[in-house]
Amino acid sequence: MNKNKTAIIAKREFSAIVKTRTFIIITVLGPFLIFALTALPNIINSNTEQIQKGSAIGIVGAQKEIISMLRSVFEQKGVILIEGEDEDSMKRMLLDESAMQGYVAIDGDLTKIDSYSYYSKTGTDFAYSEMINAVLGDWAIKWRIEEAGIELERVENLTRRPSLEVKKLTKTGEESNQDLYTIIITSIAFIMLLYMSVLLYGQMIGRAIVVEKSSKIVEILLSSARPKQIMFGKIIGVGAAGLVQYGVWIISALFIILVLSPILSFTLPAAINPTMLFLLVLFFLVAFLMYGAAYAALGAAAENEQNLGQLSWPLIVFLVIPMVMASTIIMNPDSAFTYILSYFPLTSPMVMFMRVLVNMPPLWEMILCFTILLLSIWAIVILAAKIFRTGILMTGKPVTFREIIRWLKRS
Repeated sequence: MNKNKTAIIAKREFSAIVKTRTFIIITVLGPFLIFALTALPNIINSNTEQIQKGSAIGIVGAQKEIISMLRSVFEQKGVILIEGEDEDSMKRMLLDESAMQGYVAIDGDLTKIDSYSYYSKTGTDFAYSEMINAVLGDWAIKWRIEEAGIELERVENLTRRPSLEVKKLTKTGEESNQDLYTIIITSIAFIMLLYMSVLLYGQMIGRAIVVEKSSKIVEILLSSARPKQIMFGKIIGVGAAGLVQYGVWIISALFIILVLSPILSFTLPAAINPTMLFLLVLFFLVAFLMYGAAYAALGAAAENEQNLGQLSWPLIVFLVIPMVMASTIIMNPDSAFTYILSYFPLTSPMVMFMRVLVNMPPLWEMILCFTILLLSIWAIVILAAKIFRTGILMTGKPVTFREIIRWLKRS
């Protein structure tokens, strides 16, 4: 009978969530976001220059040889070179002329000065500044070499650097090219998905309880079910809705991996594979159970949504830490700091998943991680049940952490 009451509440919560327009829209849009996740790194890497044909670059103070050389290079890329009389007129032209991307100002002989300037409207058009720097830098070096009477071809052969290919070596001996930019983009996208879903569904539980508490609906529920049954029913119902949503996304991702990728000859990042998708769902499940129980307890203790926000800030901080430290964790997966975060329960799901995306940890580490998480979930659920039982009928004033601790000591 007790299980039936929990199941009824869970079914009610599940039905209330999956029938909402927001849930349906996010579930439908999810596959498109997953496709963007798989395509974005490749699209960015295949279009790194981002030089727009028909755009214009100005130049002032340069030698005739430089202007002639730049014009021929720009013509190949479809960029127009505009020669200015002085810097004041070039500034006015840049600010007034929408087609002009920026201009180069050279103060003196390029082969003798230490630096020159590139001005643009945004300061972020690195494709243009890097192109200009590469062309003018190479020209200055070649000119100096020729002036010194040294054979240019011999210098180029002596100074030519071999290219470095970064490869990932797995424990099975397999080699794969490792692109740091793709790894970071893919990992952050996965962690964002995990972070947003855990936060969304956790807050959904807390807010639903606060609304029912303030509207006295919870008193009706308590007349036929115990507080623990209500809490578990809400956690299970909301969690089931989250798993349904993840199920739709995972099926879509598998369709992209197994069907679209071979047909379209589309290269996927190495981190996107069935194993990682399974682990994504697993880490979402343990993270949700932990944070969902905590939000249920805080929702029962809170007087209103504002009080809930004040009480839940520690949970949000621990969710945000892995997001803020994502690049550091990805580039230093074996550091002591990363190890600490990967075993600390409130940060463990996201940090350990980041380590998995970069390089699969040993099996014993994964077992230890999930053992700690399951024990932590068990402890948090027990504490949450005690807080829920006391706080669900408490009204009249905002609750503080000190008061919550007193409830736990009395129970």
